Amino acid sequence: MQNNIEAVLDVMSYIYDHIMYAELNTKSDYCQVCGFDGEIAAGGYRGVNAAIGALEAKIKENQATQKDNEQLTTFYLVREAMARGVQFLGVDLFKSDATAFLPEDGKIRMPFNSLPGLGDTAAQKIVEVRNSNNIYSIEELRLKTGVSKTVIEIMRRNHVLDNLTETNQMTLF
Repeated sequence: MQNNIEAVLDVMSYIYDHIMYAELNTKSDYCQVCGFDGEIAAGGYRGVNAAIGALEAKIKENQATQKDNEQLTTFYLVREAMARGVQFLGVDLFKSDATAFLPEDGKIRMPFNSLPGLGDTAAQKIVEVRNSNNIYSIEELRLKTGVSKTVIEIMRRNHVLDNLTETNQMTLF
């Protein structure tokens, strides 16, 4: 982004002109209403384009909900940002915030609650446990955070847990 500041300012200008409640360092829980989906954004430009195509088809067939319309607007912005070189980094167990998008090496690290189905409470508990404990396994994470198996599956599906073993038990043979 350092080499593309003008493009970033253009995207920000568009956001401010079209989404009245946007602000710098907007936490994703304030923007959940607008339909940001970290799972789709992590799919890159192609994933976002596919989501836009599906939403546009629903609108064309008069089957779109208000949420679909809001999500479409959000994905137009995400696609524009990506086209201008802004990169969204996937949720990372050791780097993501619970609710805030964070700058990282000229890119944007998505927060835990940007993943559909992973709410603010679970996201905050994960960050709290991560910051006060060493986490070595998925089992340990689940026990210390108290998150459901569904949340674990969401994180597994989005590669958040790729660097953890299933349990802390060692295999000797």
